Amino acid sequence: MGAVALEQAELIHGGVAGSLGAWRPLRPMFLDRDHYTEVGRISARLMRLALDACRRRAATAGELRAALGVPADDVKLLVCDEPLDDGLLVAARPDIVYRCGVPCFVEFNIDGALGGTLQVDLLAERFLDVCRSVAGGENIHRPGSAVDARFAAIRASLRLPEGSRLAIPVFRNGAAPGLEDPQAFLAWLEPMCESGRRHGLDTVACLMDQLTAEAEDSTLMLDGRRVDAVFRLFLSFDQPSGTGLDALVRAVRARRVAMHTSEATWLLSDKTILAWLWQDRHLLPVPDRDLIERHIPWTALFPGEDDGQDVPSKLLERQSELVLKPVGGYGGSGVVLGPEVSRDEWHSALIDARAEGRHILQRHVVPDRLKLDFVDLSTGAVESADVPFVLGPYLFDGEPSGVLVRHGVPGGGPVLNAHHGAVMSTALVVER
Repeated sequence: MGAVALEQAELIHGGVAGSLGAWRPLRPMFLDRDHYTEVGRISARLMRLALDACRRRAATAGELRAALGVPADDVKLLVCDEPLDDGLLVAARPDIVYRCGVPCFVEFNIDGALGGTLQVDLLAERFLDVCRSVAGGENIHRPGSAVDARFAAIRASLRLPEGSRLAIPVFRNGAAPGLEDPQAFLAWLEPMCESGRRHGLDTVACLMDQLTAEAEDSTLMLDGRRVDAVFRLFLSFDQPSGTGLDALVRAVRARRVAMHTSEATWLLSDKTILAWLWQDRHLLPVPDRDLIERHIPWTALFPGEDDGQDVPSKLLERQSELVLKPVGGYGGSGVVLGPEVSRDEWHSALIDARAEGRHILQRHVVPDRLKLDFVDLSTGAVESADVPFVLGPYLFDGEPSGVLVRHGVPGGGPVLNAHHGAVMSTALVVER
């Protein structure tokens, strides 16, 4: 496969946004069908347990925000009296690393603002074509389309009638590498709009500031026409204030527009909940307790300055075992890997985290590695490397559909995120 993939590297990776640098893999990851199914089952159960942990502490989105300590300005689109019901589990993507072959869930994104679905679909289709051109590939398949599964879930979960107008606003901050230019972002979203139309929705991408709200009743409008629903691919706290975002906030709070997904789901992605699962495991049936202890690395809340204590010396002694993370961060921002920094840097990070508050400590997982051949698209050079990787299976309405794989590159760093130089790739499923 490698020789053919090398010849077609530009065709395979061309036009796929989301990765910095020039290194690209010459093959995808391959997953056994049974393992793919099992990872989906574990993901769905852990997602349910995360929601249950929140329900033990809150009944509404507003109560959950308070329990988590999330500032109100971080969730401008939150409807505080929204109940914590099962509909919040409509979209998710965990971040999974492997240790000795065991999947370890280091984060769990239970939110609709999940990037990568279009990249996953494009790469899976292109890599599958290469596989089949080389050896037939009868036993190799692509998972179901993540994009199509996403739009099926949007229409079903929001109960949108045929022809409903769905807007996808592009945003300024947090866009994937290669999509920083708004016009490039709009063009990139067109295949997603086509999927929305196939699912019976009048789907259109727009600039955020094209959205307006009627003065009388806060009905959301785009180009003089009512918007029935918004597909939110952004986090409101990340975006600069503007007329479009302000209009969307008014429309959502007035319940004049549906949104996939509500910002209550962003609260479910807070890493505090992983610590709650460890705190609560003694309350759970044995199978669920075992599932948490096997698949979620030990996670605990890191106390803030208001507890009146210094940084415990045991945290300095356990530096090589721990990772420090902000609970509301994403994209690898603010993550400090104990084994990768000096003692002084670790101590300083702990002090800063105590001052800022809202951090967790998590057991560091020494990741299994994946052996891949890479091509440098700028020079044509080929190099092999054993790289760490993160598996991100998408779940829509509880069913797995497509897999985002982020992995390192030759000479890459330890934080596996597209904004930190990791490559976005995908996985194909193998029938044994």
